Amino acid sequence: MVLMAFSNSFAKEKSKLTPVKVSFLEALAPKDTTSSQRFQKEYELAIQTGKDLSKLKLEKCGYELVDSQVLYDSSDTLQAMESAKKAQESESWLIVGPRRSNHYLLVAKGAENSSTVSIMASSKEVFELEKSHLTLAQSNSKMAKALAIETKANNKKTYISIVNEDCISCKDMSLEFDKFAEKLKLKKLAELKIVGEQPEQKEIEEFYLKYKPDAILIPNYSKASAFIIGTIYKLNPKVFFVGGDGWGDNKYGFVHNSPQLQKANGITVKGFPPVSKGLNKLTLGKMILSEPSKIATFPESGTALALLKVIEGTSDLLCQFKPKNKIEFDLKFKKFGSKYFENPWGVSLFKLSAGEIIFEKTVR
Repeated sequence: MVLMAFSNSFAKEKSKLTPVKVSFLEALAPKDTTSSQRFQKEYELAIQTGKDLSKLKLEKCGYELVDSQVLYDSSDTLQAMESAKKAQESESWLIVGPRRSNHYLLVAKGAENSSTVSIMASSKEVFELEKSHLTLAQSNSKMAKALAIETKANNKKTYISIVNEDCISCKDMSLEFDKFAEKLKLKKLAELKIVGEQPEQKEIEEFYLKYKPDAILIPNYSKASAFIIGTIYKLNPKVFFVGGDGWGDNKYGFVHNSPQLQKANGITVKGFPPVSKGLNKLTLGKMILSEPSKIATFPESGTALALLKVIEGTSDLLCQFKPKNKIEFDLKFKKFGSKYFENPWGVSLFKLSAGEIIFEKTVR
């Protein structure tokens, strides 16, 4: 009888939980050739893990996280804006935006009256958005500085750039690198602007052969970067490649272990360390580390770390300020969000060694 009364009381308390809608938007549609089905499954697993680990804390604070996921084609950028508009209309308290800067800028535009946070968008324009729109990325400026210093440390004196003109973050990274390179007396010889993931191969070959630099800056996403590296590697296996945070890591992306790269060497930067080194910076991460079964299944990607941080930040903000509705949440997010959705990892440097991307060190 007592047990039944306790059970009824618990059910009653649970029914009082305030549902908090969180919309996750990402270019991960299964039919999209730039995104694997495995990546999608692990994206979903990271969200579910975060929800499971934060459930008890949220219930004690009187909340229940209700998530929805919209996976759209990366080639159709307008879907980012349309999905954000729909999420705002459905009264989502928080919209978790996509990795790419050009996509996230459209999300911020489509949901200008809502709180949004990108897991990886790093362009200058993203950091200039209003305080209702945040990102967990390190800025391109910070990453470019670390990249330029490391390029100089590898005894490189000249470089050329091959930059995707249709990528906001890629162009921004290139400009920021140029600024720091000039201060370090790294000489830029020329820049080639390209479009798409498979640019004109002959144009790239001729461009490289004209200048023959010590290093080549390729601040593009992984598919285009792998194509460019593979093209130039055939001409000179000893050339040094320099990349932004779009190359992927030792599990995701087209640069790592790509057959045509064989023994290509260089460096790249990211705003996230390997998962094994990044989990201990998060409360939820420490919970994962304390359970071997969870460590074995948690995705090994920066995306997973960022999603875990988003859910942790959301839980902390909710429990700290106890907003009663979306309007109150938006007000607290705008004022205090940068404290709860701040990247705690610094800039991570990785080596491209024999075609593999290997973590080297963290720079703060």
